[in-house]
Amino acid sequence: MKTASLSTEQAPPISVPLRFFAIAPLFLLLAAWILAWGDDLSNPHSPALLAATHCITLGFMALVMLGAVQQILPVVIGSPMPAQRWVAWFSFLPLIVGTLSLAGGFLLHEPALLNLACWLLGLAFLTFIAASLISLSRATAQNASKNALWLAISALTLAVTLGSLLAHGYANGLPLNYPQLALAHIALALGGWVTMLIVGVSFQVVPMFQLTPNYPKWLSAGLPPALCAALLLFLCSRLLESAPLGYLAEALFWLLAVSFATITLKLQSQRRRRVADATLSFFRLGMISLLLAALFSLLAPFSPELFKMSAVVTFILGFALSVIHGMLYKIIPFLIWFHLFRGGIKKGVPNMKEIIPEAWMWRHLWLHFLTLLAALMTLYWKAAVWLLATGLALQGILLCFAIVTAITVYRRTLTGMEK
Repeated sequence: MKTASLSTEQAPPISVPLRFFAIAPLFLLLAAWILAWGDDLSNPHSPALLAATHCITLGFMALVMLGAVQQILPVVIGSPMPAQRWVAWFSFLPLIVGTLSLAGGFLLHEPALLNLACWLLGLAFLTFIAASLISLSRATAQNASKNALWLAISALTLAVTLGSLLAHGYANGLPLNYPQLALAHIALALGGWVTMLIVGVSFQVVPMFQLTPNYPKWLSAGLPPALCAALLLFLCSRLLESAPLGYLAEALFWLLAVSFATITLKLQSQRRRRVADATLSFFRLGMISLLLAALFSLLAPFSPELFKMSAVVTFILGFALSVIHGMLYKIIPFLIWFHLFRGGIKKGVPNMKEIIPEAWMWRHLWLHFLTLLAALMTLYWKAAVWLLATGLALQGILLCFAIVTAITVYRRTLTGMEK
């Protein structure tokens, strides 16, 4: 593991990221319940599907990503967030309650819940974004990850603004261009925030944890601004209502995504340690899914509804969730080991592989792969939604169990050393 470039002395208390990681899997259970009992899931704009999707993207993905960034900024970028504990609480609690309010507002057609969600989610993201920008502005390090984080936070700001406008408009019946705003919101949230953050973190995490060569300098320097340019071009195409410009922007974005996925897979094939690793396999599944999402998107003109939905499903469940699962299974054991060792414990600190049994990780990997297949099957066979819901629920339970086990190991080791 390459840790020489990390500012580990500036790491936040372990409770800061762990609280986000520990609660996030519960939203997979909630999404599974909504999908199992929701109505009219064949309609992409149905309340149940909107609620379940936001439970995954806001409840699970955003919780993990916000927790990870609060660890990454001080350790990788070398610039701690101001008032770390306060920022953690004021982004953690409003995000949880706001996501529940948003899902409830969609399911119950209740404007009051949607308006409440706007305020709570606005507070959560405003706190996080303001603290992140302060941290980035103070950072003296100049690296590709820092540049990618700047762009990811900027995309998140615009995505949250548009999302709040959409929810407020939906709740109060405002005359808005909902299809165009929704497309821009999705592009900024998935193509900007999610993709840019994964790219920026990968520049550090892949070589460090997976023992691969570093990413080529031309890619790490050029990919984040190029992705940003593709997104801006897409937003301009929406404003100008220019279909050719929109196709060009999408093609450019997917070309860049394919480049990132292909080079990541190539670097992983050159890793020094050839032993099979579940977290590496999660990451590989994510890269292959990104390639498939690009293929589905390019096939969209032949069957727009089917292939666009296939691209979105493969991107969220295949790419984003696979990478997030893989990173969680690497980051959590590392955090436990690091905080025990930094706390002055020199003997009896468990090996990282002893904190979460790798057998569980392999089971989760196969379960996740089957869940992705079930999600794609639902586009052709609606009854497969029960398979999808079952897969998400089991993943949530398994991930909860793994995180609780890791926390138990941490507390048991601390208690044993104090005696």
